[in-house]
Amino acid sequence: MLKYICIIAVVIIGEVVAKSVFPTPRLDTACSKIVVRRDVTTLGPAELDRFFRVVREMHRRGWMDGFGSMHDHISHQVHGNDQFFAWHRRFLRHFEVLMQDIDPDVVLPYWNWGTFWQNPLADPVLSAAYFGSNGRPGDGCVLDGAEARWGRNYPSRNCLTRKFRYGTSTGSFWPMRAVRDVMNSAKTHAQFRSRIENGAHGIVHLGLGGDFETMWAPVDVLFFLHHAMIDKIWAEWQSRDLQRFRSVDGYDAARQPVMASSLLPFYGDEVSTTLATNGPGYCYVYDDVPGPAPFVKSTHKRDEMPEFAAPLNGTDTSSDSFVNMRVANSKGGSSIVDFTPPQPMDPKWLKSMHYDVKEAARMQHLVDNVVAQINAERREVGSTKSK
Repeated sequence: MLKYICIIAVVIIGEVVAKSVFPTPRLDTACSKIVVRRDVTTLGPAELDRFFRVVREMHRRGWMDGFGSMHDHISHQVHGNDQFFAWHRRFLRHFEVLMQDIDPDVVLPYWNWGTFWQNPLADPVLSAAYFGSNGRPGDGCVLDGAEARWGRNYPSRNCLTRKFRYGTSTGSFWPMRAVRDVMNSAKTHAQFRSRIENGAHGIVHLGLGGDFETMWAPVDVLFFLHHAMIDKIWAEWQSRDLQRFRSVDGYDAARQPVMASSLLPFYGDEVSTTLATNGPGYCYVYDDVPGPAPFVKSTHKRDEMPEFAAPLNGTDTSSDSFVNMRVANSKGGSSIVDFTPPQPMDPKWLKSMHYDVKEAARMQHLVDNVVAQINAERREVGSTKSK
């Protein structure tokens, strides 16, 4: 059995007082086995059903509200600075360990939003078969999928909501080619973090809207699959240079240097403990990302977890260039339809989320150029085939 430090919090909603326990498991000091995190769309029906049953139970226990509350209350410490990757890796592992306490055989999957980046509405992940689509007109309540008609109690009593950015559309996300351009150009952890956080990461939050575009977004299970994709992207970047599994750089929210020995907000673990996904306490790899050679068993002794006293309420799309989207023309033939890049993110929203407005503008320029390259290649291939 896992040993927990339990966080007891009181929620006041009008005249209703509810008490909940939100557990924070200590991580193991060694790996008894290494599991594989996979694209959620590759899970078989039985695997997917087990995952859904576990997250519904977590919701029933009030744990999703707990994750949303924690993330919201320390958001300024773990966004817009270089604690972002390491802290969210620890946060995902917290979620995964609680899942495995309910069902030891369930592993957190990831959502590869790069597969349907141009038209997320066609993504099965945003369908009734998986996590549901847009919220109901008016109030944004999610009515289909695994989270259909879920309530939430944080930050107030309401339904779980999504409100797509353009009413009935999320808009485009980032193509994986743009993500890999960042992987190829970013030489330091700080550069890579800033470019991904203010680009590919942010556009998904804004596109889904509703609870997803807030700092309590972890009330939505899909948050964890989105961030597993971000974690996978970081793991792939790390795999290109073994030194990246041992060191970090940049600054935290207090403008203090982030180093391997820096402590993660709330958890108190050293950043070094998060750097290898197959290291002690984490014990996972991604299905198509090479991990580092197994690390020697850690002798690091984790201190007891601090109390969290905030209120608690109960990849690779290599066919980017050649997807054959065509429309009929007046001569009875067809022509290739250009892809559209994601639209710029609202500066006011960026600031509210502790993001970097200037970096977001630079990333917008990058993704615009990448999509233009993709369109040029598709037109060239199309014209060659028509000859």
